[in-house]
Amino acid sequence: MTHAALDQRKQPADPKATAEVRALSHVRALTDLFGRRPDLTGVYTPADLTNEAVLWSA
Repeated sequence: MTHAALDQRKQPADPKATAEVRALSHVRALTDLFGRRPDLTGVYTPADLTNEAVLWSA
């Protein structure tokens, strides 16, 4: 890790922005997973709802 990257990690991030980035990252990962593994549909209801929400918002 570079010195500049360490300096950035020391600075406190905006908690709201951090939470939004984290949520978007999880949604992206779920969408990608369902794209690669359609057999997982119906296994975990919250993931199914997230995937449906992404499809309807596109």
